[in-house]
Amino acid sequence: MARILITGGSTGIGKALVMRLLSHGHQVVATSRQPISQMKQAGLDWATLDLQEQSSIDAFIKSKLWDRSFDGIVNNAGFGLIAPIESAYLQEIREQFEANYFGTIQVTQKAMDHFREQGFGTVMVNTSIGGRIAFPYFGYYNATKHALEATFESLWYECLKSNIRIKIIEPGFTQTQFATHGMRRSVANALPLHSKQIEWLSETMKSGTTGSNPDTIAKVMETALFDQTDRLRYTAGKHANILLTLRRLLPEAWFRALITKTVLLRR
Repeated sequence: MARILITGGSTGIGKALVMRLLSHGHQVVATSRQPISQMKQAGLDWATLDLQEQSSIDAFIKSKLWDRSFDGIVNNAGFGLIAPIESAYLQEIREQFEANYFGTIQVTQKAMDHFREQGFGTVMVNTSIGGRIAFPYFGYYNATKHALEATFESLWYECLKSNIRIKIIEPGFTQTQFATHGMRRSVANALPLHSKQIEWLSETMKSGTTGSNPDTIAKVMETALFDQTDRLRYTAGKHANILLTLRRLLPEAWFRALITKTVLLRR
């Protein structure tokens, strides 16, 4: 039986992973910005963590929950800013990076201290295929995921010849509440053309018809958590492998044409 820490465990993929691990007899500490009392059950503890608030991160890192051994940590918390590159406010961009990148790195550094001291552990991060592909109007969100991909790949090298495993999960589009709870639209004024595209993208994501079930992603994450090999990346869900393969094999112009056709509203 393992003890696993999951950030962003109240909805979507995080919640699916929490429930899957509990059903298999593991102990879970999950975090969210607000405690989720209705999910409390045997083997599950909640901790408050808001990755945009330094005081919340400091309190979390100093909390007594680290006094006991963790076998793994899953960096899943974050949000997505949907905005044209040209008009997003700098403060919005900073908030995107604070939550998705800097907050995640602070928790990871604490986990690494913990795992170095105990001599083993698994550090996982959920980046999405957006960590290797950029999509229109998700550029700043994708930038945080690209940064996480680079950071955790570097960390993989730094953990060689140790019993610390580094795992990157790259889900495709998922049927979660991300479009309604995990997505923030820029409050900056956008050109009419951008507004129309963003509205269409938001409604498409909210429909949830194009993505995989969160439990499909959680199943891959559970497998990766307990994989003792040095494998780094795991794709998960519908279209993820196909898109990444096409990104690798197609000429650059062809792939951009594919994304333009499938992601942008036809004019």
